[in-house]
Amino acid sequence: MGQGLALPITAMPAAGLMLRLGQDDLLGRIDGFHRAASVLSGAGGAVLDYLPVLFAIGVALGLSRGKDHAGPVIACVVSYLVMSRAVLILNPLPADQLDTPPARWPYGALTGIVAALLAMAVWNRIEGRRRIPPFVAYGIVCAAALTVGTLLGLAYPAVDHALTASTAAVADNPVLGGGAFGFFNRLLLPLGLHQVPNAVVWYVAGDCGGGVRGDIPCFFQQHDPNAGIFMTGFFPVSMAGLPAAAIAMWRSALPENRRRVAALLLPAAAMSAIAGVTEPIELAFAFTAAPLYLLHAVLTGASLALVNALDIHSGFVFSAGALDYVFNYSISEKPLLLLPISAGYGALYYVLFRFLITRFNLRTPGRTPHDPPADDTDMNAEAAERTTQPVPEVHHQQEKR
Repeated sequence: MGQGLALPITAMPAAGLMLRLGQDDLLGRIDGFHRAASVLSGAGGAVLDYLPVLFAIGVALGLSRGKDHAGPVIACVVSYLVMSRAVLILNPLPADQLDTPPARWPYGALTGIVAALLAMAVWNRIEGRRRIPPFVAYGIVCAAALTVGTLLGLAYPAVDHALTASTAAVADNPVLGGGAFGFFNRLLLPLGLHQVPNAVVWYVAGDCGGGVRGDIPCFFQQHDPNAGIFMTGFFPVSMAGLPAAAIAMWRSALPENRRRVAALLLPAAAMSAIAGVTEPIELAFAFTAAPLYLLHAVLTGASLALVNALDIHSGFVFSAGALDYVFNYSISEKPLLLLPISAGYGALYYVLFRFLITRFNLRTPGRTPHDPPADDTDMNAEAAERTTQPVPEVHHQQEKR
């Protein structure tokens, strides 16, 4: 499921880039580019508006067992269409919001995930049975989606109240809420399960007006000054913390392995600092040096808590690297404070990683010695021993006819 949710989230950077470039403070403020900027921004926003459908397709591809992905994908899309429409009919939009896109309907992107999980549970149950033709299989999926959609529609007022209350609680205490999210986000990353809470807090939870939900849409579409609670704290970790950790692991490698480790970790450090791609560094020590990874999760949670305590708000469409920091500087709140915090995080990561690796001999890249090659004397001795071994006689028997 985590891999399936990662597919539509991977499509977000391109959409967010178009949305951001077309806004009034970038291309939209240049004379003669207003219409082109509107098209660019609208095209990028359309991907966010139809995110529930993308989630349904992603989950279908992630959970499909067979080689044929067309059937599960269609089943999940049909399930989403039936379920979302049932919920919408039971909870109609106000008259002035009838053109609201699916991402702003009741439950938002969460409907796509639930509908896809339901469709895949039904489809995997009946797939391959010869007595069930395809139109019957789709009929079963529709019936299940209609039933669950009706139940979700009836429960939506209570669920919406609970979501609003929980979001308000996090907004009232963003230090604790953001810190907990940052900790569990990194803790679940090696298992691929971090995409599940990401999808909820980044695209479902919270309402910043106009039916827009989620931390990322609120930041980029509504320019909500309070958005970024679940994003800002990743910048110090991605831009400075993990690159410093990579350098510490490189300097802690055995002398004979440092060149090889440098080729592995230094480009990864640059990718993390510039583009915010952190997985190559994190997965290099997540399973071989678990205490370091637990420390990394704690430091990430502390970063989100710290920036929320200082009321710093920024966001990203790709990841929390220098590119997103520069691109979204003008719509951020107190972004300059992220620079000294990042510098401090870089120093903290380097000192802690270097100390723990060398003090407890943790198995980070390059810390395992290679077996030395055999010298010429040993090789000559082995060859002489082989030549002195007796050769067994081979008896040939003639076959009598």
